[in-house]
Amino acid sequence: MAIYWTDFLFSYAALITGGALWLFASAPVAVIGLIFGVYAAYRCGSFMHEIVHFNRKKSGEMAFKGAWNMMFGIPIMSPSVLYDSHLEHHMPDSFGTIRDPEYVPINNRSFFGLANFVFGHVLGPISMVALRMLLNPLIWIFPSLGKKLMNGKGTALVINWDYVPTGKQPPTSFDRFAIVAATALLYAYIALIVSGIIPLLIAAKILVLVIVSMIMNGIRTLVAHRYENYDGESVNKQAQLTDSINLVGNPVIGGLFAPVGLRFHALHHLVQTLPYHGLAKAHAKLMDELPADDAYRTVNVGIAQAMVELKRGERIAAKDVIPAT
Repeated sequence: MAIYWTDFLFSYAALITGGALWLFASAPVAVIGLIFGVYAAYRCGSFMHEIVHFNRKKSGEMAFKGAWNMMFGIPIMSPSVLYDSHLEHHMPDSFGTIRDPEYVPINNRSFFGLANFVFGHVLGPISMVALRMLLNPLIWIFPSLGKKLMNGKGTALVINWDYVPTGKQPPTSFDRFAIVAATALLYAYIALIVSGIIPLLIAAKILVLVIVSMIMNGIRTLVAHRYENYDGESVNKQAQLTDSINLVGNPVIGGLFAPVGLRFHALHHLVQTLPYHGLAKAHAKLMDELPADDAYRTVNVGIAQAMVELKRGERIAAKDVIPAT
């Protein structure tokens, strides 16, 4: 856990420093602050993926979850409970189907289609979550209102807009507190902006920093999978692997593009509880010991290659690879 704490706290300090420069310094220092702030926010936010895989029975992991939410998740109105649906992305009966919150087949691989994937599936769910939080006070008074208005949507950060939360991962008491706190902060932000205490320019700059960091994650998500399950039928573990991508190549560039272990997404689908700082070593061992024709070797590509193949739709289909050992 020391690695988690050190990484997150340094990233958080970079976010505060870069954000302050972006908000209050003059150009070009402000632009430099924006660049650092955006990346730091992106890295801080990426810890949410680790948190949803934490074991609720481990006090050390729950302490980190609490600190991350109090320092980052709740202030940006994205507590980790909004991402608990991610666990269904790993379930064999829901992966790649309409029940998968993080999978949408990419039919149109034009630049417009890929841009729509990034912006539509980043900004859309965020808007739904914000609307849900605005309506939370009414929904708490009239519980049936939430289902009637949004069919349960807006309670999760997703890629698949048609996904409806199943409640398989019941929220803890802290999760419920986090939702209440985030909702209260949203109203507080609105009041501070309307009253002029927070100038519109400052509010707009904060929004730009947060949105750009989320768009970066959206671009990274483009090459997390092959998105070729056009039939929308459930698939086995082998197909989950071959539909997923490891971004190999320069580890520094890969780590910047997909931080906190996200560049080893295919390996993560094999061993989803492996901590992010152990993925690179595990990947190296697999590449040393697996036979040359193993399916795991087909999921490893560079970032540029992954983008080109995504655009052309030339990726290897799951049925065309040799079964994994």
